[in-house]
Amino acid sequence: MAGIYNDSSVIIANFTAPLTVRSNQPTTLSDTLSLKRVISQKTAQRWEVEAGLEPLSSGANALFAHLVTKGYYSVINILMPQNYGVMLKLPATPPVINTTALASAGSSQVTIGNSTTIIPVGCFVKFASHAKIYMVTTADVAASVGSTMNIYPPLRSDVASGSALIYKDITMPCYMETDSVRGMTYSDGILMDLGTIKLVEAI
Repeated sequence: MAGIYNDSSVIIANFTAPLTVRSNQPTTLSDTLSLKRVISQKTAQRWEVEAGLEPLSSGANALFAHLVTKGYYSVINILMPQNYGVMLKLPATPPVINTTALASAGSSQVTIGNSTTIIPVGCFVKFASHAKIYMVTTADVAASVGSTMNIYPPLRSDVASGSALIYKDITMPCYMETDSVRGMTYSDGILMDLGTIKLVEAI
């Protein structure tokens, strides 16, 4: 289950529904007098997660300390939520999949191989040594040698041939939004319940 990691990569708080994963890509639009729409879209993009947190009792102190010390200025790592349809298609034990050719920054295509595993459309992925999260836009890519995988957004930096593709249990570095509680809120004398937390991808 997706949630917030501590500094030892252990989940200390699970996300609960309702949960929203939003793509934030600045876009400006206007309508002319003839009602033609003019749209301009920037290349910058980040993922934003808004979710409830499972109420905690005996383990609440770990989350409390983590949120207070990280604040709004330090990175918080989370286990990225995947679409439920994606989780149904991913194997329980994901085999190693590598890129098989250099992919340059700005490209929306990556060549992968070494497995017969299906990478479903809508699956979040990232590449070894890269922090940026991408989403697969090609319908159910079979990761056989030489398969082309389309991604969104375009690559922010080069991906070397032989780089590992991470497509399950993905860690995303985030910042906590300033309207999220940096502290603790108790719904009674036992359960700490912070309600909704908002996190934005650290890019």
